[in-house]
Amino acid sequence: MIRIFPVALLLLAAGCAQTTQIEGRNYMTYDHAFTERAAEDVRQRAEKACAKKKQDAVKTSRACSLERCTTSYACVDRAGAKP
Repeated sequence: MIRIFPVALLLLAAGCAQTTQIEGRNYMTYDHAFTERAAEDVRQRAEKACAKKKQDAVKTSRACSLERCTTSYACVDRAGAKP
């Protein structure tokens, strides 16, 4: 029996889906279309996810082909936040 791991499924589905999200403890990676609208959508999604933790979203990387982009964000403590 062949086992397919969840991350492999996400990567396989990335070509079909509008936006795919892989999330860790304080980071998110999005695979999305190479458009300004898609980039804005993932930025808003990252900000919303980090806001739930009372943190700010910071873009850590972005790599694009002519059709798709992979953009990563990290949730970081807000400036001036007390530990």
